[in-house]
Parts: sequence; C-alpha cells; structure tokens
Amino acid sequence: MNHSILLIILLVVRVQAELVDLSHILDENARNWPVEGYTPFKHSVLALYDQDGAFYTSKDIEMTEHLGTHMDAPYHFGKTAWDLASIPIENFVVPVVKVNVKEKSAKNRDYMLTVQDLQDWEEKHGAVPDNAVVLMETGWGDKYTDTEAYFGTAMDQKADNFDYDAWVAEIHFPGFSAELATKLLTDYKITGVGIDTASIDAGVSGAFPVHNTLEANNKYGLENLCCLDKVPESGATLIAIPPKMTGGSGFTIRVLVDTDSSYAYKQSGRMSGAGTQNLNVCGFLALFYFILYVQ
Repeated sequence: MNHSILLIILLVVRVQAELVDLSHILDENARNWPVEGYTPFKHSVLALYDQDGAFYTSKDIEMTEHLGTHMDAPYHFGKTAWDLASIPIENFVVPVVKVNVKEKSAKNRDYMLTVQDLQDWEEKHGAVPDNAVVLMETGWGDKYTDTEAYFGTAMDQKADNFDYDAWVAEIHFPGFSAELATKLLTDYKITGVGIDTASIDAGVSGAFPVHNTLEANNKYGLENLCCLDKVPESGATLIAIPPKMTGGSGFTIRVLVDTDSSYAYKQSGRMSGAGTQNLNVCGFLALFYFILYVQ
C-alpha cells in the first residue's frame, strides 16, 4: 500500500481512546462496610449567599474513610504498612490487568478469582506488567443501588437494631481467592488489586485473607468500582489518587482508566454523560504519514 492511500485512510478513520470513570456517585446512598460506629455520609451547608446575582456556598462533610468507591491503604490491614500519605506517587498511575469473570460470578455469587483465571489471562495477553493493578470484573457494579443484590442480604445497615454479626453471616458476593492473593504477592510485582464489589475478599471469606495478605504487604485495594465493562483486559492505565492524609487507612476517591495508556498526549474532548471522553488522534497520525509521503 503506498503512502497516499495510507494518508487517505487516516484522514477518514477516527482512532479513539476513552477516559473511563470507575467511580460511583458519592452521596447519602454510598455503600460502606457497616462496622459499629461508622459515620454515614453527611453533607451540610455551613454558609450560603444567593442574592442579586451573586452566589457563594461552603459545606461541611462527615463520613467514614471506606465509603463508596474508595482505596484501602495498605495500613488498613498492615500495622507498619503505608498509610495514604506514604504510598509512593508512582503507584497511582499504573498499568491495568482486567480479568473478566462475569459469567462465572453470575452462576456462583461466591465465586473467587483463581490462580488459573490469571494464568488464562496471561495465556491470552502475555505476562502481567510490573506495578500493575489487577481488576476483577464480576458485574456487581450494576447491582450497586440494590442492597440485596449487591450484598446478598436485604438487612438494613442503617436500622437501629442492626446486627453486624448476623449481617456478615448472610452476605454473599464474589472476590479474590486467598491462593491468588498469595500468588500475586510472591510471584508478581503488582501495585494493588480492585473489584466492583464491596470487598476484595469474597463475602463468605470471613477473616479477610486477601486484605491480610496484600494490604499488610503494601499493596492497596480498590473497592466498589463500576463500569469495568468499559475497561480493556490489557493495555490500559489506571489513575487512582487518594488524599495525602497522614494515618489514613483509606478514603473515597475518583478512579479513572485511560483505555490506551496515552491520555496525556492526546487532544482532549468533552466528558460525556456516560463518563467517557473521546480523544481524536487521527490528526497526529495523518501528519506523520503526510511527512513520509512528501519525502
């Protein structure tokens, strides 16, 4: 194919990438792990001025650290592990590995991601990149607004007579297996893991073996993610930046994925209602081939 034909093709074909938002809305309905004494989300007005065309407002926030889409700092389960302020900044923009087990999870809501699942991913995509975050896609992100579908129990976490022990005994949702957590720690150089359920441990895990294995060894966890169906299985970049909070065991954050790993070098467009951003790189490629052609 000669250069002129390549140029014509590049001028008519749009090469696009997406910036995908993996975060649920933060409001009074945001999901949390209902440990005793947790603070639900409260957003109250401290000051408000709205007169004669002038507007000003300031608000106060009360909330637990682990609310909605959030990052577990390693310190969450590691006494001497990194708190939020101590996590190296290079761990916040990292490669993505997404393992899709939606069908398996639909058949078994207690499904746990296995070593074999990751090996099957590697058979298809190659070795897991160093410093990657491994995302487990279960399909649970679509269940987020339905308490019973999301947790496996309809027990009201906000009820005055809420029984945490009874709730834990009833919950059912997918998560990482303890065996895979150990494998990730010993045989891979990952930065962390993430999931579209309430916990990186499956609901029936009990003693949080995945948290204890990974987070106690300076790997962070991302929980209550959404929109993982928009993330490619490989070749993408995760952007997850928590506040620089001393002593923080976790915090609600905005998690984004650049689907082709080069967002910073593209012309940006407008953010759409679906939480994605179309990025046109055709112009750069066309110019490149035009230069080759005229030479």
